[in-house]
Amino acid sequence: MLIDLHVHSHHTAGVSMHPREAVRRAREAGLDGLVLTDLNTLEGLAEIREAAREESFLALCGVELATDRGHYLCYFPDPERVPNPPQIFGTTPWPVREVLGKVLEMGGVVVAAHPYDKSIDRPSGDFIFTLDGLSALEGLCARRKGPANDLAIEAADHMNLPCVGGSGAHEAADIGKAATLFKEPVRSEADLVRQLKAGSVFCVAIGQQPGAADAPSRGGGRPGGRGPGGGHREGHGGGHGRGGGHGRGPGRGGRGGGRRDRDR
Repeated sequence: MLIDLHVHSHHTAGVSMHPREAVRRAREAGLDGLVLTDLNTLEGLAEIREAAREESFLALCGVELATDRGHYLCYFPDPERVPNPPQIFGTTPWPVREVLGKVLEMGGVVVAAHPYDKSIDRPSGDFIFTLDGLSALEGLCARRKGPANDLAIEAADHMNLPCVGGSGAHEAADIGKAATLFKEPVRSEADLVRQLKAGSVFCVAIGQQPGAADAPSRGGGRPGGRGPGGGHREGHGGGHGRGGGHGRGPGRGGRGGGRRDRDR
């Protein structure tokens, strides 16, 4: 299944898209599902549930949390039971280790979102090498250009973690450019969390020819001929590497082992 794990709605400052519009666009793009991840809030939960019912489409809910050391995508097996983040952590920016600890305590998983994106305040950068408890890195965020995605993939490789992909969408046109491939069916947030914990996920670029990551055009719809346009799909096996990928086996250097310095 191809699922966009990183989509914003009008509950994120500066975004006007309604969750229903995001769901409709995801279907048009040939995706199998999406996850709403508004910034620092779960207030879109009721709307994404309603949109999923009305459109008969897999539409789940998570959250993107801004910390003192980067942004993190958090997914919970039962988001209805999770308090809105400001009720848990108080005022932003929230201490990253406190965020990770609390999310894991509630049974959730944490993914480092665009860790090398210098356009945000306090990007995580190489600080992610010091963190315990991450389930994956966002190796492909379609809204991020330049080296940010490549550095995230390289970091995941060294940390022996899988990569996920998402659009980071702020508008409907962003959806359908990147997603995460799940090997088993996903029907709920609990399924999503289970597979992320298992590491059986792959980041996928949709509609791009190899070597054309910054090209503005995209194939219309689902790769491999599913959906209109039959766009090209380029994935990272097991989330590692740039050319088809490495497995998640040992010998990739461990957390922080053998890595070369990067811009922080």
